[in-house]
Amino acid sequence: MNKFYLEYFTDPLCCWSWGLEPQLRKLRYLLKNRLQINYVMGGLLRDWEHYSDQLNCIIKPSQMGPLWVEAKHLSGQPIDEHLWINNPVDTSYPACMAVKVAENQSFIAGEAMLRELREAVMIHKKNIGDTDVIMEIAENLEEKAILNYNNFKVSLLSNESSDFFRKDLEKVKLKGVTRFPTMLIQYGEKTVQITGYRPFSVLLDTFKFLDPSLKIDEKINTEDYITSWHNLTKRELQEIS
Repeated sequence: MNKFYLEYFTDPLCCWSWGLEPQLRKLRYLLKNRLQINYVMGGLLRDWEHYSDQLNCIIKPSQMGPLWVEAKHLSGQPIDEHLWINNPVDTSYPACMAVKVAENQSFIAGEAMLRELREAVMIHKKNIGDTDVIMEIAENLEEKAILNYNNFKVSLLSNESSDFFRKDLEKVKLKGVTRFPTMLIQYGEKTVQITGYRPFSVLLDTFKFLDPSLKIDEKINTEDYITSWHNLTKRELQEIS
């Protein structure tokens, strides 16, 4: 069977990407090795001097809170919008670099770093623009035997991290991606783009469009699912119930 290739344009600070985690995780579990993912870090927030989201009328940190409230209510994912009052993030660039540096060690390390950064900022109100926060996450991942902390630290604080991230920014520009999350799904000669938050049914229908012969048994063993992902939110469990 042919594989589906998914380029996932996202950012650790993107609330809608966090909101999409339940659907994406379910899809990945069902498709298993038929789905190959490449994460592309989008650089959502370089700094507030250069940031302007005209669609949502956001030009300063305090205006980001209402968008996170909307994402929380629509997606059901845990999101604490008070971050933007108490501990606003100044930039998502270091977090993006951290994902690429971890990914250079292994795909698993990169994905784990992305997930931990999302949880840190969305749930625990941590400033993921702070290098100390990133290093704390890296230490935790080393304790789980997922990442080599010393190699990560050396690479993150060197020009190598900027080089890794620059390649992703170039790809974002080349593909004309302006909103996150954006998915480019390729199957054979077909390519479909999905932008923004979508329910699971839309994601599944897209894959069935690409491969009309696709057959998926959506019955999921909860215990096996928990073992597969280890850390799941209540909303992520609800997605498979």
